[in-house]
Amino acid sequence: MAPNPKPSHEEFAEAGLSWDLEQLYLDLAEAKRKGLTRVEKQYLRGLLCYHSPNEIAERLHVAGDTVRNYLSKGLYRYIEELLIRRDCQSDRLIDWSRVPQLLEKAGYRLPVAGSTESPPDREVKLDEARSPVPATHSPLPPISPGLDPTPPTFLGVPDVTVFYGREAELAVLQQWVTEEQCRLVALLGMGGIGKTTLAAKLVQEIGGHFERVVWRSLRDGLAAEDFVGELLSTLGAEVPLPDGFDASLLPLMAFLHQRRCLLVFEDIQLILQSGELVGQYQSGYDLYGRLLRQIGEEAHRSCLLVTGWEKPREVTLLEGGSRPVRSLSVKGLGEASRQILEEKGLSHPELWDELIASYRGNPLALTIIATTIQDLFGGNVAEFLSQSTLFLGDFTYLLHQQFSRLAPLEQAVMDSLASAKTPVPLANVRRQLDPSAHTSDILKALESLGRRSLIEKVTASGETLFTLQPMIMKFVMRQSSKG
Repeated sequence: MAPNPKPSHEEFAEAGLSWDLEQLYLDLAEAKRKGLTRVEKQYLRGLLCYHSPNEIAERLHVAGDTVRNYLSKGLYRYIEELLIRRDCQSDRLIDWSRVPQLLEKAGYRLPVAGSTESPPDREVKLDEARSPVPATHSPLPPISPGLDPTPPTFLGVPDVTVFYGREAELAVLQQWVTEEQCRLVALLGMGGIGKTTLAAKLVQEIGGHFERVVWRSLRDGLAAEDFVGELLSTLGAEVPLPDGFDASLLPLMAFLHQRRCLLVFEDIQLILQSGELVGQYQSGYDLYGRLLRQIGEEAHRSCLLVTGWEKPREVTLLEGGSRPVRSLSVKGLGEASRQILEEKGLSHPELWDELIASYRGNPLALTIIATTIQDLFGGNVAEFLSQSTLFLGDFTYLLHQQFSRLAPLEQAVMDSLASAKTPVPLANVRRQLDPSAHTSDILKALESLGRRSLIEKVTASGETLFTLQPMIMKFVMRQSSKG
């Protein structure tokens, strides 16, 4: 193991904390047949800090094409030659994110501070590196018999004693995390829809594929630097905690590279701003966005799952069907909702579909209404439906929390859709709003409401129409009448 690096004012000097740079420089010089230049060393350190070529260029104030040319015509070729000499790699290197992966497997990464593990043998053959499939998309290995998938391995994960349906959602999430190795996944949906239960069930199903599983709620409102420090401690990373967010993020990312970790951050909306369009952070919490972005962009072995009412902007910017960042909009239970009503002992099962449709299969709303039907009508669904009212009960409080987070224009759009009562096109929404509201702003508000899972879209005669779920419509109309 190389000695600790001396303090340096070089760019990306922090790479020396995790990598045996001295040996790597020597070995690459041998592959190049002459020493690396200062610029080549600089770019190499940037890659080992998991910065993309564009990020390196931005930090060094040079053109992105300059960095890419240096890498493709020089440094990538030297790394290829180095790995071939060690019988580790034969494919052409074109993806920057593979550089730290391959060099780690070749043994150039230093152990995490406090670890008793020895660095891997540099002569190891990288069989998986010979595959044409990128390492970031290869399936995770099966559950290790050496890992005990029980507490305290699973830290903070809620117990799932009752679970209805969701087979399709579980299958999708398992594929994303275990087969496609997504690094950042967001479970999104309105309150009560079952995001927490789905996330906890997923952890039960796939947690054994990981060496660490940590579940953290964001209700404590910790500053990002304190949150990362606590996370490092919980993960068991025996490193002295540096002062400041930037310095603490480095050992966290190093740990996520060396250990397969599954992290769950619950209730992401609690650090997002109320009264603004979706995705903006509260004052003082912007660094959480950098944490999400770092985890989503870097090529590592771990996965972060976030749940919430609203989609963070980093997920919006980074997600894609072939990218390692995805989001799943959690909808109602559908047919599986009948199990809730059956468990509550309600009568007239032939009327249950009408009840389920009114509450869009929201598990919490159905549990609340089923309890009310049992308490007030002896479980008689027909008698309840004869009242011709949509009862919200305790679910009103949750809707009030979500509605209070809306920007003024979002609230105006909701009022417009509620007063229309039936699905309407954009032109109708626009006519009912303040004439000074620009169409572009209305579109942003509709998009934001969609990301909050508060509006529905339907297509009729090739035209997109907007409306509200019945229980949301009732709530909005009630709020409007109070105003």
